[in-house]
Amino acid sequence: MFSEDTILLLYEITDVIIAGLSMGSVYALMAVGMTLVYGVTKAFNFAYGDFFNMGGYFAWILIFGLGFQFMGYLGVLIIVMPLMFAVGYALEKLMIAPLRKREDWENKVMMLTLGLALFLTSLYTVVFGVRMKSLPPIWEGTLEIGQLVFAYQDIMIFVLSLGGIGLLGWMLNNTRIGMAVQAVAQNPVGAKIVGIPKERIFASTFAISTVMVGFGGILLSQKYFINPMSGGTIMIKAWVVTAFGGMGSIRGGLYAAFIIGMMEALVGWVFGLSYGIIALFILLIATLVFRPQGLMGKGG
Repeated sequence: MFSEDTILLLYEITDVIIAGLSMGSVYALMAVGMTLVYGVTKAFNFAYGDFFNMGGYFAWILIFGLGFQFMGYLGVLIIVMPLMFAVGYALEKLMIAPLRKREDWENKVMMLTLGLALFLTSLYTVVFGVRMKSLPPIWEGTLEIGQLVFAYQDIMIFVLSLGGIGLLGWMLNNTRIGMAVQAVAQNPVGAKIVGIPKERIFASTFAISTVMVGFGGILLSQKYFINPMSGGTIMIKAWVVTAFGGMGSIRGGLYAAFIIGMMEALVGWVFGLSYGIIALFILLIATLVFRPQGLMGKGG
């Protein structure tokens, strides 16, 4: 019915779709964290990509540096995720919270986090060197369906990313802290009047976003290498996804993440992997020119 070349093309397209969904799910994980912290605090975190690296490096230390392979990824996540939360919470309380008492604090926070990004990049270089590092696959092997072959690793990345997003959604809608986060995002003054500790919610939101991007760092470090400079690339991608989806719109960020993941996979398949970042910049420019509020953001 189909020629051999057509069947081969269909297999390649299927591989591209799987790769796009896998990448898109991790982009969604990161975009949700960035959108959440921006929606609540109205401040932009330029160190976001370096927190991605931090999650990957923490996992690498546990697995290879301390020899905790026997724990598996579940044990690694049990240790790393609370650690990422503590780092995010402490940084917000010690460095960002004092700036909110000053005029034009949003710009001061951006400059602070940009300096923090440069510091973390230098710290990673000193501690880990410039050589690339990666994590072992969370699940080795492949799933064969007829002539189609799917890596279990890609499937697990997709499932775990959606699981992380679903867990965050459940927390926002079914817990007191989640409802407090939504209240502060919608009306900070009203939330403070009814007794919600706004400063604590700001710190918790920043910490949650740090956990989300650190989780993404652990997942992607299985497929791609991490090095001290890779945080900058991740920062660009997370920002493009967030801007394309609409600043402050979690649903828009989810849609944008999968669109960009599929676009990047398709461009890489047709033109080569190096053209993926070029396509991102073209998409960003087109978004800023034709729809600056993004897919589902509000104009302002």
